[in-house]
Amino acid sequence: MKKYLSLVLAALLIMGVLAGCGEQGNTPAPDNSSTPIRTQATLPADGSFTSEEYEKLLALRFEGYEEMTVAEFRDKVGAVTDTKEYTDLFEQLPKDTALQELKDTDEDAEFLFYILPLAGDDWKTRSYNGEVTSSYTGDKARLEYSFTLTILNPDALWIKDYNDTRLGIMGVMQDTLRNKTKDELRDEAAIRADVQFQIDHLLQNINQTAELSAAIEFAYFPLPAAGEKPQVSGANGNSNQETRRAEHGTKEDYQSLLALKTPDYASMSVADFNAKLLAWADEDFSRMERIDADMLFNDFQVSLSEEELVFIRLTVFLSGTENGEFVQSSYTSDPVADPVYQESLPQKADKSNEKAPMWCDFGYRFSYHIANEETLTVGERDCCIGGMITAVEKFWNDTTLDDLLTMTKSNMISRLNSLAAEYSTDNIVITISAEQVHFDHTEERPELP
Repeated sequence: MKKYLSLVLAALLIMGVLAGCGEQGNTPAPDNSSTPIRTQATLPADGSFTSEEYEKLLALRFEGYEEMTVAEFRDKVGAVTDTKEYTDLFEQLPKDTALQELKDTDEDAEFLFYILPLAGDDWKTRSYNGEVTSSYTGDKARLEYSFTLTILNPDALWIKDYNDTRLGIMGVMQDTLRNKTKDELRDEAAIRADVQFQIDHLLQNINQTAELSAAIEFAYFPLPAAGEKPQVSGANGNSNQETRRAEHGTKEDYQSLLALKTPDYASMSVADFNAKLLAWADEDFSRMERIDADMLFNDFQVSLSEEELVFIRLTVFLSGTENGEFVQSSYTSDPVADPVYQESLPQKADKSNEKAPMWCDFGYRFSYHIANEETLTVGERDCCIGGMITAVEKFWNDTTLDDLLTMTKSNMISRLNSLAAEYSTDNIVITISAEQVHFDHTEERPELP
């Protein structure tokens, strides 16, 4: 893994995609690996830790920790942190927003927020996100992305390899809009295809290893044409990942949104409910941004019931998408476009054979056409579109990797078309975007009996 990821990162560097990621050595951790790297640290002036508490956390940044495996690092941290004092510090750390804002610019903060969590409870699968904006003055094109890293073999994965993979993905995503002309940034389909190509290349390299797997999702908001209203942008229009991540939906934000979840909302027409949601969004644009970001990155800081989450993730999401097309049409004078849904499913992989791992990737996109928003109810729309999404996920989850390896992209498109027909009605018709179906796997096929 270590040597392989080094070659991957080095290749990306040669391509000019990454900066500062060189080839790693294979040196084992030194004997003095229980020694902290540093004993002096500078806290942000408005941080919540005392100097003594901060130093106690940094004492876990052992000398040579990058050359430890994840399992070794977890054991070393666990051996010295089984105390109430450390437990209290770990609970306080995520609340220190001043320190958190330094995590991508300060090596100590980077360790505390990106590396130390690998010694915690939720260490196997961790999610990260970011935002990229175009460099032109004025309106900005924007790409938001989220990725997860799943540790498959903590006894073989080095901390440095894990962190280099994280940084490598961020480097590629941060470079997606570089050197694009304004015309190119307005071509949403071309940018999406280009980003997906880069993601596919990244995942193909990373997911061939037996120690770590990755999944990446993104949303692109193109540069508007002159006179058009830009799509919803980040809080300050800058590629400031820290600022955006700090802005979660508040309890008051969700209370105001959930007020739309009336006992009869499912029997309302789509037109009436969408109008109510649009009016809610117009009342306070910033709260809509916060909740949109929570949904995009699946990062809710407010306690919500399963029923409320379904309402937000499905009903509000679909109506928000439909309203977005309506608003766009009002500025362009073009007909309202059919709303689009797209999703990438978690990779299926069998890496038991390290020399010949097997894997399968799948993502798809569909649009849906509503015949009459005045007569279609929210309940019927949610049942059709939600049923389609659930059916695709069920098919993916229930189909074994061996069976998927016998399928072609055409087979997958046929399956999607069958499900689309099953969940379409006279009032709402689902159409698969065949060119946007991503289905790829290893060439190996299981031997038939």
